[in-house]
Amino acid sequence: MTHPLIIPELLENIFSFLAKDKVLYLALFVNHLWYHCSAPILWRRIEFSVEGYRQKQCGKNTSGPLYWRLMKFKRVMCGKAKPLYCSKMAYLKLTGLKISDTLLCAILRLCPDIHTLILDRSYGFSNIPIIEIARCCPKLLHMSLDTCKAITDRCISEIVRSCPKLEYIHFASICSLNVTGASVIEIAQFCPNLIYLNLSSHHHIKDISFCAIARSCVNLRHLDLSSNYYMTDDAVCDIVRSCANIQYLILHRTYITDKTIYDIAHYCSNLLVLDVGDCWRISKESIHFLLSKKPTLDIILDT
Repeated sequence: MTHPLIIPELLENIFSFLAKDKVLYLALFVNHLWYHCSAPILWRRIEFSVEGYRQKQCGKNTSGPLYWRLMKFKRVMCGKAKPLYCSKMAYLKLTGLKISDTLLCAILRLCPDIHTLILDRSYGFSNIPIIEIARCCPKLLHMSLDTCKAITDRCISEIVRSCPKLEYIHFASICSLNVTGASVIEIAQFCPNLIYLNLSSHHHIKDISFCAIARSCVNLRHLDLSSNYYMTDDAVCDIVRSCANIQYLILHRTYITDKTIYDIAHYCSNLLVLDVGDCWRISKESIHFLLSKKPTLDIILDT
């Protein structure tokens, strides 16, 4: 006969497998034991995306089960009585949605174990909850704030100083004067464990900031610096000489020249993908030289 203490452990193992296919919700309604074994697993990963809803002509997300599930989630997190297991949340993805300061702050304060936070293209919140990330998420490893208008130098400074374990940072397409080269220097200084960094479309950031990456972030494997118009060969060459582990290097729509291509050929021994689309200052000769050195390299050129 199976020992009664073994059953919850077996159920948790089974439910962890079911959670990958998003079919675990039905387990909540079987019985009391199944609920208490499945609820903590479900709360570990919370994910809502605007792509999951049907859009009405009025432009509001007002139909479909995912909409109502999101509304219920908001009521629960902002209500007085919180579920026992909400503090188990480790992964939060809210993309393309209107989010209030109240909701975001409530989540961050209740869930200190969050290691992955993705708020790409979401809006409606200020820099207040962004600063709360620094105070509430010391275990953060992965942070993505693509096109986040609320982010400022202060936000980035407080986050990177308080979350030294960060390995993945995505701050693309912010295009705001509130984020300057000082933020890039702070990222380089306080996040030496970075593996992934996306700083594309920061049009006003200059070489001195990107050179800081070369000095500190030597473990980078994926680096996106596309559409940074003030960045020159000197900064990129510093990076490729210092970051020998880079596998994906995105330099799309930048003003690099053949100098960068020749340095990549000599120093980037682990490079798998290089995007130099719309880099009109590089020549065919330098690309041919690069391919002669790295025949298996996937080079993305103009389309």
